Amino acid sequence: MKAQKTITQELQHIGTTEYTIQVDLLFPKGYSLVTPLHANRLHVSYEHEERPGEQQSHIIREDPEFPIGVPVRSKGEDAVILIDYEFTYVKDDAPEKELKTHVQYKLPVKVEDSGNEEIFLSATLPLDEL
Repeated sequence: MKAQKTITQELQHIGTTEYTIQVDLLFPKGYSLVTPLHANRLHVSYEHEERPGEQQSHIIREDPEFPIGVPVRSKGEDAVILIDYEFTYVKDDAPEKELKTHVQYKLPVKVEDSGNEEIFLSATLPLDEL
């Protein structure tokens, strides 16, 4: 699955191999999600930092309600978390014209003794850029 737009976030530090990713993706004013819809999917996968392209796991949530928490159990390795949201939306001034796209966020994660047990992604989807 190729994203229409990929956004790389800042490195996040996590203190344990079991943590939660808190995702809150918001629609900008003037846009609305078409829901409920089977095709609206949130994909969360994890790539090894040392071996790009090799996924550790893949989680799919259909028609998610945000904010959503996704539990992670890693092997203690640094990784890049890929959050790929595929969805159908409309511009509020043209609700008859449905648009489908997806946006991918890359969250690099470093496992170290930081005491942190959560990673946060709170973002407004860049629909005006697509």
